[in-house]
Amino acid sequence: MEAAVQASEDAVRKDLLEALLAVTRTLGGPGGGAAAAELAEVARVQTGAHTAALWRRDTQTGELALLVPARDPAPRLAAGAGLAGRCAEGGRMLLEVDAGAAVDIVAATAGGREGAGRPGPVLSLPLVVGEVVLGVLQLVYAAGRGFDPNTVLLAQVLAAEGALALREAGPGVANTLHSEVEVARAIQRSTLPTQMPAVPGYDLYGHFQPATYAGGDMFDAVQLPMGVFLLLGDATGHGFGPALSAMEMQGMLRIAFRLGASLDDAYRHVNNQLAEDLPDDRFITAFMAFLDARSHSVRYHCAGQGPLLLFHAGDGRCEWIEPTTFPVGVMELAETPRAATLRMDAGDVLALISDGLYERTDAADAEFGQARVADVIRRGQHLPMAELCQRLLAAADAFAGGIAAADDVTLILVRRLPAAAGATPEQIPARDA
Repeated sequence: MEAAVQASEDAVRKDLLEALLAVTRTLGGPGGGAAAAELAEVARVQTGAHTAALWRRDTQTGELALLVPARDPAPRLAAGAGLAGRCAEGGRMLLEVDAGAAVDIVAATAGGREGAGRPGPVLSLPLVVGEVVLGVLQLVYAAGRGFDPNTVLLAQVLAAEGALALREAGPGVANTLHSEVEVARAIQRSTLPTQMPAVPGYDLYGHFQPATYAGGDMFDAVQLPMGVFLLLGDATGHGFGPALSAMEMQGMLRIAFRLGASLDDAYRHVNNQLAEDLPDDRFITAFMAFLDARSHSVRYHCAGQGPLLLFHAGDGRCEWIEPTTFPVGVMELAETPRAATLRMDAGDVLALISDGLYERTDAADAEFGQARVADVIRRGQHLPMAELCQRLLAAADAFAGGIAAADDVTLILVRRLPAAAGATPEQIPARDA
C-alpha cells in the first residue's frame, strides 16, 4: 500500500516538474512581449482551464487593461473593480467558486458581449515583482471543477514567471503584442484558400476559427491535375508554435504535388520529415485526400484525425470514418502506405470537422458530441454547404450557452449534388474567423 502511495506521489511530482520545465522553456526565450503572450496559453493548457486571461496593471493609477486574449479596444477595469481588481489591490491569490457575471471574466471570455454565459470557478493570481503588482493572471474553469494542491502550486509558479515576463516586456507591450497577433493571424489566413474550388456536381465549403490568436488547425482545398486536394490538419496545442507546424505540413504537401508526387508518396515523405523536425511530444492529426469528381471517389489517408462523417443520403445513414494510420510526425515510415477509398453517391455529404466542434462543452462540461453533429447534418443535408456550416456552428454555440470555445474549430463540407440539380454551384469564398 505504501509503495502504491509513493508511486502515485512520484508520478504527481514528475508531472509537475515536466509542466514546470515546459513553462520555463516557453517563457525563458528572448522577447518579453512574446513571453507574456505565451503565458496565458501555457497556463490554460497546463492547469486544465477553459480560458486564461492576462491583465496588465498601471502601477500609477491601479487601472487594469486586458492583454490576453487580445481585444480591440482592450477592456479596462478601474482600480479594485472585478475579481482581477480585487486580486491586484490585495496582492494575493483569490479563488471564486461562483464568479457569476463578474465584468472582468465576461470581458476576457466573450469580449464584453452580452449573453456571455455564466463562468465556473475562477482562480485569480497577482503577478508580483518585489512589492509591485504588475498584473493579474486569471484562469476560468468549467462549472463544478475542484482544485488539487498541485494545480494551485503550478498556477502560482506560472504567475511568478508571468510577472517576470511583464517586467521584461515594459509598458509598451500591449501595442507590440497587438501588432504581433495581427501579423501572425494575417500569415495564417494567407495560407487558407481564398475560394473553394468550383467542382462540377459538387458543393464545397471551408471554415477556420482559431480559439486563440493563432490556431493549430488548418485546411486546404485546391484543384490539381490529379483531382481536388482536400486537407484538414490539427497540430497539438494552440498558438504560434502549432500554427507553424500546420503551415509547414501544408506547404510541404503542396510542393510535393507540384513535383508530381502521388498522395501515398507525399504522405510518407512529409510524415518522415515532420518526424525529424517536430519535438517528441508534438504531432499533427490530418485527413488528406483527392476527390475525383468523375468517379465520385475519395482516396485518403486519415492520420489520427477524427471523428469524420460520411452522410449517406440514400438511407440517411451516418458512417463514421476511422483513422487509417497514426498521426503525422509520430514516427518515420519505412514503406509507403496505400490510401483508402470511399465513394460519394448523389446527395451524400462528407463532413471533415476538427475535434474542436465535437468537444465544445456546456456549463456542465458535457460535450456537443457526434450525435448532435450527425443530427444537424441529417436535417440540413439539402442546404448549401455554407448554410449547413453556419447551422453547425450556431448549434454548438447554443449548446455551449455562451462558454467560449476551448479549441480551434475547422470544417470542410463536401456534398455531391443530386443529378437533378444540374448546374455547378457558384464558387463560394472560404470563410475564416
